[in-house]
Amino acid sequence: MKSNSTILFAGGGTGGHLFPGIAAADELRRREQSTRIVFVGSHRSVEATIVAEHGLEHRMLPVEPLPTLKRHPIRFAYRNWQAWRGAIRLLKELRPDAVVGLGGYASAPIVWAANRQRIPVILIEQNVIPGRTTRLLSRFAYHVCVSFSETIARLPKARHIVVTGNPVRASIAKLHIRASAERSAVESSTFKQHELLILGGSQGAESLNVAVVAAIAKLADQLKTWKIVHQTGPLGVERARRLYQELELTFVVEPFFHNMADLYSRADLVISRSGATTLAELACAQIPTILLPYPHAADDHQRANALAFVDHNAAILIEHSTPPERTADKLADVLRSLIDDAARRNQMGQAAKELAHPNAAQEFANVIESAIQPLS
Repeated sequence: MKSNSTILFAGGGTGGHLFPGIAAADELRRREQSTRIVFVGSHRSVEATIVAEHGLEHRMLPVEPLPTLKRHPIRFAYRNWQAWRGAIRLLKELRPDAVVGLGGYASAPIVWAANRQRIPVILIEQNVIPGRTTRLLSRFAYHVCVSFSETIARLPKARHIVVTGNPVRASIAKLHIRASAERSAVESSTFKQHELLILGGSQGAESLNVAVVAAIAKLADQLKTWKIVHQTGPLGVERARRLYQELELTFVVEPFFHNMADLYSRADLVISRSGATTLAELACAQIPTILLPYPHAADDHQRANALAFVDHNAAILIEHSTPPERTADKLADVLRSLIDDAARRNQMGQAAKELAHPNAAQEFANVIESAIQPLS
C-alpha cells in the first residue's frame, strides 16, 4: 500500500461493529505506519471511548438509527439529512483512498457519499444473516467481506464477496496458537480454579443477566470451586454482586471488561449472547460456550449465528422462554451438565477451534489494500 494513505472506517454504535475495524486498522498501520485511519460514526459515547482507547481518530455524524423513524420521523429525517451533508463535507476534507463500512446504519452516509465520489468502498458483514444496511449498500462495494460462507447466498447483488472471517484483535487472535496446549495442562491440574465467564454485553443484556443469576443460585454448591466472572453492562451490577456474595461464591462483577484476552485465556466455560464478534473471539480462544441469542435482534440474526456454532458442536443454544423462570431452569440444567464434564468442555473447545479465523485481520487488510492498489 502506498505511504500516507487515508482510510475511513464507517459505522459503530457497539463494540461488535467497531472491534473488527480496529483489528484491521491495527494491521494496516503495522504494514505502513504513515497510514492515517479515521473512524466515522455516531454520537454514542461508547463508540468514542473504544476508538480513543486504541489511539485512533474519531469523527461523529448525527446519524439516527432506523428504529427512530417510527417514533420520531421528523427528527430522523432532519438528523440524517445533516449526516448525509456532513459525510460529503468530511470526504472533501479528508480525501480518503478507501472507505470501509463496518455495518449498522451509522455507516450508510459515508458509504453512500463515497460511492458518489467514486472512492473505493469495502464492506464487512459479521453475521450469518446480513444486516439491512449491508444488503442495501453491497451493490456499491468493490468487495464485501463476510465471516460465514452461508452469507454469500444472501447477498445476490454484491459484485465480489470474500470469506475472510471476522477480524479480532491481535491479543485475542494469538490465543488460537497457545490455547490448546494451555487448556490441556490446566484441565489435568487438580489445583486449578475453574472460571465461568459471563458476557452480558457492553450495553448490558438484562434478560441474559436475570437468567444467569437465577441459574447460578440453583447451582451454588456445585460452583463453590469455580470463580464467576460476570460482565453485566451498566445495569445489574449490584444485584449480581449481592447475590454472589450471599451464595458465598468467588466472583468478579463489572459493567465492562477491557482485558478480554486475559479473561478468555482463563475461562473454562462461557455464557454469552451470540453477536458475531464475540463468537469470533470465542472461537479463537477455543472456549466451550452456552449461547442465549438476543431474541429481538433484527432478522433473528443472533440465533442464526448461534446455530452455525451449534451445528459444529462448539456451543449449546438456549432459547429465551416465557416465563423467564423457564429460561433459568434450562440454563441451570445445561450448566449443571458441563460443570463436572471436563471432557465434553474440551471437545466443544476443539470444535470451536475449527471455526476460528485467526488471520482474518490480515485477510481483511489484504482486501482493503487490493481496492487501493490500482489507484496508487
